[in-house]
Amino acid sequence: MNRRAAPIRAAVCAALLALSGAAGAQDPQFSQSFAAPQYLNPALTGNTDRHRVVLNHRVQWPGVQPGWTTSSFGYDHRLAGTRSGLGLHVLHDKAGRHGLYHTTVAGAYAHGIRLDRHKLLRFGVRAGWAMRGVDASGFLFADQIVREGAARTIETDLIERVTYMDMAAGAVYHTDRYWAGVSVGHLNRPDQSLFLHQEARLAMRTSVHGGYRFPLDGQHPDRSETRMTLAMHYKAQAKWDQLDIGGYIDHKRVAAGLWYRGLPVKAYAPGHGNSEAVIVMVGFETESRLRIAYSYDITISRLTMESGGAHELSLAYEWPQRTKGRRHAIVPCPKF
Repeated sequence: MNRRAAPIRAAVCAALLALSGAAGAQDPQFSQSFAAPQYLNPALTGNTDRHRVVLNHRVQWPGVQPGWTTSSFGYDHRLAGTRSGLGLHVLHDKAGRHGLYHTTVAGAYAHGIRLDRHKLLRFGVRAGWAMRGVDASGFLFADQIVREGAARTIETDLIERVTYMDMAAGAVYHTDRYWAGVSVGHLNRPDQSLFLHQEARLAMRTSVHGGYRFPLDGQHPDRSETRMTLAMHYKAQAKWDQLDIGGYIDHKRVAAGLWYRGLPVKAYAPGHGNSEAVIVMVGFETESRLRIAYSYDITISRLTMESGGAHELSLAYEWPQRTKGRRHAIVPCPKF
């Protein structure tokens, strides 16, 4: 190894570890995972009778400055008269004021196959362009000190920005009451290294999710005004995995949910439990089909509430197709 480059690499690695290590180096996540359908599973693209726009924003651990922020934008729609859907998804994630940042712009396609009158299988793919980098102007390197406080480093081993293709695929099986899905991200395992002559392949990310929706007022689920949905979401990437399990109650235009995040049957280190958060959520849908939801992660790990938990907001709007078509089977996963 180049002697001159070694301390620089160590300094940058330490900074990046400080920014991303607490999160386990996993992909960004949303507590309201079903409110970010394209990010959850490309097979959910076009899972609506209407055009749909979705916005998500998450601020994690604001008490551990400078914290993490993740934002997402999605647009998708069903192709009239078909069981297919098209979508566009943009994700931006930043760790710290001068830390790692990541942006992905991707397109998605999904198609459904009807197995019988009540059962349908959907498949989806997503492909996009990703950019990952670090704002080096926020760090002070040894050569800058030697050169009497120079504005930028002259080291060439650090790559401030890399770009790569990223691909994902998924499938969902569902009826009008329950669903089960699986998706796999980073199928092509792109190289995201920020150092020359080094390789850092992005580990594939597996997501398994499902749930069951049932009325509480004795009506059919499509006509019920009070319904409960029980759901789960298991995520695994490299050596990291996690389980979200919980439920929602919808009454007319109001929704409330309670979730637990953790995997208590598995400890990553002796004496360290694997319970992370309890999540509370409230949501409201206007007469114009605008859905607004807010959730808060109550930290129950050893990080404690001094971390500030996590705040998350989602907005979704749907509007009708102009072309009339036959009734479209919708995956009954939560809208919030």
